[in-house]
Amino acid sequence: MNKDLKDIHGVGPKILRSFRYKGIWNTYDLISYVPKSYEDFVVQNLKDLKHGDEVTLQGYIADAPKRFKKQVVVLKYPLKVENSIVELTIFGRPYLEKELQVNQMVLVKGKYNFFKNELLVSFITKDIKTPILKPIYQIDELHDKVVSNIIQTIFDEQVVDIFETLPDEIIQKYQLIQRKEAYYHLHFPSSMEMLKKAQYRFKVEEAFFHSLKYLHQLTPKHPRKSIEYQIQWIKEMIGRIPYQLTLDQQEAVNDIFRDFKQEVSMYRLIQGDVGTGKTNVAFIGMLGMINAGYQSALMAPTEILAKQHYENFTKLYPDILSVFITSQSKQKDQILKDIQTGVYKVIFGTHILGLSVEFSNLGLVIIDEQHKFGVEIRDQLIKKSVTKDTLYLTATPIPRSLSLSYFGDLEISNIKQKPKHKLPIQTMIFYDEPIDEIIKLIKESQSINEQTFIVTPLIEQGLKGPSIESMLDILRNELEHEHLYVIHGRLDSSEVDTILAEFILNPKGVLLATTMIEVGIDVPNATKIFIMGANNFGLSQLHQLRGRVGRGKKLGKCYLVTDKSDHDRLEFLVSTEDGFLLSEYDLKLRGPGIFSSFIQSGQTKYQFIDMIQDLDILKRVRKDAARYAKQLEKYPYLKNRINKLVI
Repeated sequence: MNKDLKDIHGVGPKILRSFRYKGIWNTYDLISYVPKSYEDFVVQNLKDLKHGDEVTLQGYIADAPKRFKKQVVVLKYPLKVENSIVELTIFGRPYLEKELQVNQMVLVKGKYNFFKNELLVSFITKDIKTPILKPIYQIDELHDKVVSNIIQTIFDEQVVDIFETLPDEIIQKYQLIQRKEAYYHLHFPSSMEMLKKAQYRFKVEEAFFHSLKYLHQLTPKHPRKSIEYQIQWIKEMIGRIPYQLTLDQQEAVNDIFRDFKQEVSMYRLIQGDVGTGKTNVAFIGMLGMINAGYQSALMAPTEILAKQHYENFTKLYPDILSVFITSQSKQKDQILKDIQTGVYKVIFGTHILGLSVEFSNLGLVIIDEQHKFGVEIRDQLIKKSVTKDTLYLTATPIPRSLSLSYFGDLEISNIKQKPKHKLPIQTMIFYDEPIDEIIKLIKESQSINEQTFIVTPLIEQGLKGPSIESMLDILRNELEHEHLYVIHGRLDSSEVDTILAEFILNPKGVLLATTMIEVGIDVPNATKIFIMGANNFGLSQLHQLRGRVGRGKKLGKCYLVTDKSDHDRLEFLVSTEDGFLLSEYDLKLRGPGIFSSFIQSGQTKYQFIDMIQDLDILKRVRKDAARYAKQLEKYPYLKNRINKLVI
């Protein structure tokens, strides 16, 4: 029986109010409220101390303090530890002169200076029974000791129900302690080893139930006959590509055609860094479907990008009837009719493909930059496929741990190698907005008919960095107006497409934009990009933005404009063009939330699991969860639990 906290000894109205503000109503709520962190009071030996370490010592006050008065009172006490003396330096606590007596034992924590044999004290207490690992709860207006006392009362009086949730097989396989014991050691760890055992127990539990729910919700792969194609014809068509496929591209093509041979629909993600040739791999997949008698459709996030894909496809394969369709297409009704009767074998477009286009015999669905579309729009198009074969493309590599956690049902092909004809992009850092230098470089590009991008984090002037508004004021005074173009998220899509089309045709064009150009813009003549307030963006996003230049035969240059506080992170970006490496770095620096557009809302909210450190746990537990997901009806208690689980 879980009691209301108002019935627990020591919980008065003020404490109750603080608990309820945190959503803590009953004894189980409080027991399952995990400490945010722990202060480590594990006592160390003097011989083990290193210069600069934060350490805890226990010893006797050896003599009266020396007192100094500077801006604040400074007390210096000799502390006897293991027959040696360490000097304690304490700032701003003059009252300790009366509280601390000679020969009194104390517990102290602080930063150790080896050269001065001194401890700069951050914490000192006469209570040497202080827990060696002190939980920090961060509940407003409540001291951690008060919370600990109430939790101890709950355990002592046995007024909380803590049931086991995991199958016995999982508990035994992973050698887990019982759930009730694990909760106790989260709040009252007797050692670092016991704390880690308790945390490990909940990491496995969390991985199991999140994986179980995710796998249970998956739509089963669609059964179909294997896709029959003539491999010799495919090879002849691949021969039209004006360069040799990289090994990664070849392997991704092989992955697709292996999927075609299966008797279930393909469900594959192709991750390829900027300029690695993902789209040509997708085109080859289209060829297989066309040869087998099916249509293929490619949905891109912008009309500009969809049209570019269409134009690139028709250059390579002009004898295959293909079409680009928008809501504004001329002869739209006739195009729709010809798609429906099977005249066109390959169809390119944006969300219109999922909304108003009907197909004759749609097989392969390709979705470019899938995170730019809502789930509903993607599903509407996939439902129109008779084979349900789906290929997702993304130029933003997703870290391996996130792929495992949230795309475990997807087969993944990685393309890392870039074609040999691609020149590396030069990346440089500019500090403190050197506007005169930026204008000079833009004018240099215009003088040789090369285009420029300028990206800002904001539309309007704000505190977080440069804006469209502030940059526009500068550029209007320095550049000819007929070469200046502006796009941002407050313009409607048709207006953006019109402006982009005009910019692309102007060899002296300068495009000022927000990060909406991160994907979907392919301007071979653009050679410079200035990213203003680069400190506001993740590394993966900066990498995507710099990929807007150097897409043709000319050298691309990226200028990161920032303040000096972001030096180390941006130097790392300068040093590598490996988008996979940058995505892992982003995960370490900023956490999984930065990739939230790729995954369902809330799915990154693990309480115990660390997406980097606990990859092995996720991999192992997911396999067990997959077995239970296939026979969940046998385990109603598991099904009931995942139905209540919010992920």
